[in-house]
Amino acid sequence: MSLASGLLVLCGCYNYPAAPKATYGDSFTHREKDKSDELFKDMKTLSLADAQRIALHNNPDYLSAAFSINAARAKYYQALGAYSPVISADFSMKNNHSWASHQVNAADYGRPGEHRRTDSFTTNTGVSASLLLFDGLAREFNWLAAKQTVEYKKHLEADACRLLMRSVAYAYNEVLLAIENRRIAREDRKFQQTSLKDTQYKFDAGAVPLSDVLNFQILMNNADVSLISADYQYETAVYALALLMGYPDGTLPADLGFDSDFKNHVEHLPPAEVYLDAALANRPDLKGYRDQLEVARYQMYSTYSSYSPQASAFVSFGYATSLNRYHDYEYPRNAHDFGNTPSLSYGISASWTIFNGLIRYNKVREYQAYLAVADYAVANQWFTVVREVRTAYANYLQNVKKNKLYLRVRDLSKKQRDLVDDEYRAGNAELTRLNEAQRDLVTAESNLASSYINIQNARAQLDAAVGVNNADYYAKQETGKPVSNAPGLENAANAKKSAAQKAAAARKAEAAKKSEAAKKAEPVKKAEPAKKAEPVKKAEPARKAEPVKKAEPAKKSEPAEKAAPEIPATATEPAKKQ
Repeated sequence: MSLASGLLVLCGCYNYPAAPKATYGDSFTHREKDKSDELFKDMKTLSLADAQRIALHNNPDYLSAAFSINAARAKYYQALGAYSPVISADFSMKNNHSWASHQVNAADYGRPGEHRRTDSFTTNTGVSASLLLFDGLAREFNWLAAKQTVEYKKHLEADACRLLMRSVAYAYNEVLLAIENRRIAREDRKFQQTSLKDTQYKFDAGAVPLSDVLNFQILMNNADVSLISADYQYETAVYALALLMGYPDGTLPADLGFDSDFKNHVEHLPPAEVYLDAALANRPDLKGYRDQLEVARYQMYSTYSSYSPQASAFVSFGYATSLNRYHDYEYPRNAHDFGNTPSLSYGISASWTIFNGLIRYNKVREYQAYLAVADYAVANQWFTVVREVRTAYANYLQNVKKNKLYLRVRDLSKKQRDLVDDEYRAGNAELTRLNEAQRDLVTAESNLASSYINIQNARAQLDAAVGVNNADYYAKQETGKPVSNAPGLENAANAKKSAAQKAAAARKAEAAKKSEAAKKAEPVKKAEPAKKAEPVKKAEPARKAEPVKKAEPAKKSEPAEKAAPEIPATATEPAKKQ
């Protein structure tokens, strides 16, 4: 017990939140339950914000990424330990028995056949310390690489959050789509059932053939099949969402509702360049690749230290004891001696490898190649980010446009179906025409529902492609928050400001181009804006009204005066016009 306590003091204790207790067992029905089984207690409606917040605190894949940061940080502290001295203590204790036997010409050593034996007991106690003074900056580059690795792990965690939030949004939207498909299937079945009932009355009265009755029975069964498919789609979507949120039951409570206010979107986005700038400055995976580039650079610099000498300082203190007992005819019985030998040594040692078969040279070349690999990996990821942002941006806009068209098609299809239904009931339309109209309406409803969900998915895709919204944003986001004018940039406070500044700069540049072109087209006299802008001259309307100047025919015949009325710059002088 004392040994375990000592190890605990020396090594420390690493505590972390335990995984759900159910995961430690081998039975689902008899699993042990804990607080993770009560995630939805007293919850009536699950919004997307709630789902993402729950996933942040319970998804095991995301939580494991946080502990990889702790592992990298511990490795960083190990690298810092290279600057401290190494202190060690040693102790040894030894018994030694030696004797001489079968000696030839042993007259000088004792009587013939006499055995000489010596028993020795020795102890050695020592304390030593050493300190690395110089190793060609290898320690510096090693701890810099370890420090950058910690940043790399942090960015990996942020990237795991980014991908998790996108997956949760996709799964949540799939649930909403399944709910809409169930509604469409129920409405289709209701229509077919009503039509079947009316057609059955007509058939009983002999007004329609049996084939019309069978037609609506078939279509009603097809609606039931569609309803079953929608139920299955709902179940699988719920399973996927429960998994992402770390809910041990594997499904969500049957009475749990979902947010139905998803038919909202923004038609006009900020320029794509705003999203590109935000993504290239915030995407955690791109930052992670840049971290790896820095790690590769530090590792390459570390290999240069192999060409440098190494120097260390050391000091050691020792204390030795010895006890010798002699068994010989020359000594009295139990003869012995005893001695203590303290020692102290200190100094500096240095070593320098002159040649080792080009091992150092090739190792440097190896890490130079690794640096090039990391550099191109950053470039490749940069292009990937640009492609993903542009794709997500275009996907959002095209889904918004398609949604507007699908909404119009749905309204037209419903109006058409109602007209054809009235005509069929009046006996002025064929049954096949009613079937086509109803089928077109169901298709239009399905397309419209899918377009709404596609917009939400595109929003999640754009959010993930930009990577601005971090874990803190998702942990604190409010339920029922209105749609932002810049989807994907909710956490960027200056997103609108940047967009406005870019638009203002573009307008200013365009105005400057037009002004420059106008100046090139103007005659020489038009290039005097300072005189025209003088308030004194603008306030002298009496000069223009002087009858003497208007009555001078000679001056009007001059070419310079004739060209004056054609100057378009006078259009910008309202004071003179008045």
